[in-house]
Amino acid sequence: MNLWQRFTDLRIRHKLLLVYSLLFALAFSLAGGLMIVFVKNHIQHSIEQELRNTTQTLLHIVGNSADLSIKNHLRAVAEKNREIAAYFHSQYTQGAMSESEAKQRTREVFRSQHIGSTGYLYCLNSDGNIVMHKYDGLIGADLSSYSFIQRQLKMREGYLEYSWRNPEEDTTRPKALYMTEFKPWDWIISASSYRTEFNELISVKDLKKSILSLSFGQSGYSFVLNEEGDLLIHPAYQGKNILKLMPEEGGQDLRRMLREESGTIVYSWRNPGEERLRRKMVIFQAIPEFDWVVASSLYLDEFYAPLTTVGQIITGIMALVLILVIPITWSISATITNPIRDLMHRFSKGATGDDTVRMPVTSRDEVGILGEYFNTFMDHLQASRQSLKAEIADRKKAEDFIRRSETKYRELVQNANSIILRVDTEGRITFFNEFAQNLFGYTEEEILGRKSLEVFVPRVDSTGRRMQDLLDRAAQNPESYLYYETEAIRRNGERIWVAWTNKAVRDSRGRIVEYLCVGHDITQSRENEQEMASMRQFLRHIVDSMPSALFSVDLSHHITQWNQEAARLTGIDPEEALGRPMSRTIPQIGEYKDMLRAAVEQNKPRTRQKIALSFGQQVRYMDIMVYPVTLEAFQGAVIRLDDVTSRVRMEEVMVQTEKMMSVGGLAAGMAHEINNPLGGILQNTQNIIRRLSPSLAANTAAAESLGLDLNLVTEYMEQRKILHFITRIKESGERAAKIVDNMLTFSRNNERKKEIVDLRDVINKTVELAAHDYDLKKKYDFRNIQIVRYFADNVPRVMCVGTEIEQVLLNLLRNAAQAMAEGKKGGTQSRIVLQLFQEGSWTVLTVEDNGPGIEEEIRKRIFEPFFTTKGVGVGTGLGLSVAYFIVTNNHKGCMTVHSAPTKGTKFVIRLPGQRHEFAGL
Repeated sequence: MNLWQRFTDLRIRHKLLLVYSLLFALAFSLAGGLMIVFVKNHIQHSIEQELRNTTQTLLHIVGNSADLSIKNHLRAVAEKNREIAAYFHSQYTQGAMSESEAKQRTREVFRSQHIGSTGYLYCLNSDGNIVMHKYDGLIGADLSSYSFIQRQLKMREGYLEYSWRNPEEDTTRPKALYMTEFKPWDWIISASSYRTEFNELISVKDLKKSILSLSFGQSGYSFVLNEEGDLLIHPAYQGKNILKLMPEEGGQDLRRMLREESGTIVYSWRNPGEERLRRKMVIFQAIPEFDWVVASSLYLDEFYAPLTTVGQIITGIMALVLILVIPITWSISATITNPIRDLMHRFSKGATGDDTVRMPVTSRDEVGILGEYFNTFMDHLQASRQSLKAEIADRKKAEDFIRRSETKYRELVQNANSIILRVDTEGRITFFNEFAQNLFGYTEEEILGRKSLEVFVPRVDSTGRRMQDLLDRAAQNPESYLYYETEAIRRNGERIWVAWTNKAVRDSRGRIVEYLCVGHDITQSRENEQEMASMRQFLRHIVDSMPSALFSVDLSHHITQWNQEAARLTGIDPEEALGRPMSRTIPQIGEYKDMLRAAVEQNKPRTRQKIALSFGQQVRYMDIMVYPVTLEAFQGAVIRLDDVTSRVRMEEVMVQTEKMMSVGGLAAGMAHEINNPLGGILQNTQNIIRRLSPSLAANTAAAESLGLDLNLVTEYMEQRKILHFITRIKESGERAAKIVDNMLTFSRNNERKKEIVDLRDVINKTVELAAHDYDLKKKYDFRNIQIVRYFADNVPRVMCVGTEIEQVLLNLLRNAAQAMAEGKKGGTQSRIVLQLFQEGSWTVLTVEDNGPGIEEEIRKRIFEPFFTTKGVGVGTGLGLSVAYFIVTNNHKGCMTVHSAPTKGTKFVIRLPGQRHEFAGL
């Protein structure tokens, strides 16, 4: 007999005594163990936290000492070199040497110095440019984008830490500098070096007192050692190697402390005066900059001293509780076992057939309730015997009722408007109702006992499925095939579609005995669905073929429809767009949500025209139309975007052309009115110069008759700059004459003498002319601009006036050069790209620069006469308008401009080609 059986055979009183005693002992043991673990963890956490805080204090002490030492050392170097710079500057001010020589001598002295092993001096000016550096490649470099250089320019004097990588190094390292300003030369003198090279500046003697003063517990202390294990600061073993003080088998943890950056180790250690090794915990932290390790330590036996007292208290409490539990359990068990014996006696009497026996109830505990249940059970047993006879009579009546119900059920199944079959496990039909007989055209005698695959189910349906495979899977796993659709064949050969609902009938042991199949003719509904799917596909094709971007949103502004034009415009596929918020899918129209909301709330369409929207790198003009949609299944709006960019550009060209035509007549009248007095001014200026010239005999004779020396008069006029003023009047008159000539060119509509010209030669000649055009005051010089030319091979010669095309190109090149000179930033190379190619019947010439670009408002007016963005006296505003009229009016071509701020500018000139007339020349 095993131990459990012995326990089961014990009396309840003994079971309770044994179980309660074990439970109390186990509970107190578990509680005591948990309490000890909690106290142990709390003590260990507190000690570890104290050790960790002490270690961090050590780090701060060493770090502050290091920072102070580094700062003082670098400050002394920087200020000493400022004195050197002041000395050479005084040599320059005293005339002993030139300023450039003084600066060069100062640089030589600076470069000859070293700070640590790799530290050096460098200087920069107020613009962030390096004026002196150890590495020649950095002299003159603009480092103003670096954050620490920006801080230097702001501070100009003081201590600074940063990360840096020299040209010959692969990674950045922490670095420190001290800067001082030498204002006469606008130099910020900086003495810098890597922090790892300053460990020799730290005084261990100064740190020893403050570090050894840190103590905790009875024997806890802090110490410092280097990465070789030499104890730099220790209360007993300073100057010795810690690895040599430890036995070989105990040195692995110490080597880990010297190898890792931080952590906690436990090892055996004996301080002087102690007799035995004791386990010790150390929390350490490395200082990589100085190859040092700072640590705080404490013996483990000091951790756990309070645990012994806790364990003794728990043991005493558990012994006392066990002494009290045994008698109490013995007394309580008696109140349970005695009533149970009485109940057992009365059960034995009831088992002999006496259903009148009852149990007296004297308490409301579980035993009393059990007695009440016994009495209730005997009452029910007595009543059951009396009703059993009546139930036998009722069962006979029920059997008769079931027979009648089965007859009614069979009539209902036979007359139902659904196919109802019963199939055995072999697949043979055992029931075939009247509706199925009429639908398929078979009698019940022709169907019963046969398989459906042999009669009205095809072996392969019109979709290519093998019906035998489907029926086998449905029979093997009926729960997964409760509903499926198949094709069926009527007796006359007509094919119909049937939706089947199947249920497996199981016996009491769960085995399938037959299948109940109910089918419905869905041929018409299936045809309707296919027709609706075709219609949806047709409507989808119509929406996708529209040239407008079309999409719909619901009331929460989520995309519900997305055509192909919307996908092409945004680059987002319909599968990705559907269901997403409109603000994330097409954020360009986010600011027009109010229009969408108003259209839905008022149930009226809303329209906005010529709205500029950005798609990728392009700005397009769009017409936005919002149509509200209110249906039973959907409420929202349809949004249509029409790209009208071409129309807007065409309207701009038409407006520009009308402006040109209206201003042309005004320009001609003004030019003729100005030309007459201007001619008089120039002619009289020339006559004044001629009448004052001593080289003419008539001038000399008239002067002698008046007693004047004409040479002295001329000298006086030159000395007083009168001739210079007359010359300036003549130059201004000639410039005004040139402006008048441009205005006349702008207004003329006559034909020049045209000839067949190779535009390659015209472009090359114009570039050569532009190469000699420079103006240092206007800050541009064609010699510093990269000119790139791309000429296609198939470009024919065209009929044009070559000099006028040269004038157009030269004006565009000068404008591009001036724009790049004024708007150039950083070190970007200025570049102009000239392209010549054939586009259909047009010969196309483009002039593109990488300058600052043109804003939209200026671009619209750029060809207007007298419109200019230049200052007074710099430009007249006729250059581009004259160029525009030369191309459009004189040569029947077209001229457009494409630009955006910071994106450069591109002028496109299209001239009528002469391919068919001059292909053989």
